[in-house]
Amino acid sequence: MEEWRSRYLGIGLIMRKNLAILALILSLSGCGNQDIKSDNENRQNTVSQVGTNGQLIPIQSDNVRSAGYDEASLVMTVQFDNGALYEYYGVPTELWTSFIAAQPHPWSQVGYPRLVQGGIPYKRIG
Repeated sequence: MEEWRSRYLGIGLIMRKNLAILALILSLSGCGNQDIKSDNENRQNTVSQVGTNGQLIPIQSDNVRSAGYDEASLVMTVQFDNGALYEYYGVPTELWTSFIAAQPHPWSQVGYPRLVQGGIPYKRIG
């Protein structure tokens, strides 16, 4: 019985040492925590970036040629097919995403009713 107990305790001691070494290796290597953090940060950055930083992008529409949105300043720029260029100020992010989602009818479904009829301040800039 004593021999069995000695072997059992010896195996336990070896396992504890191996687990301690493994834990040390994992803690020193970071065990991939940096990769997980980077992935989470990238996802958060991707999700939080809305708009085009003010750059105009082509729009599928009968009367809008291109549009852009700067989330930082809440300025939406719309260029019509006739070349007229307008800036709208204080535009909520949700309005921009609705405008883009409403293609091929963004102006009639979102732009005119929510920007013009909604009283969003604007200025013709070109």
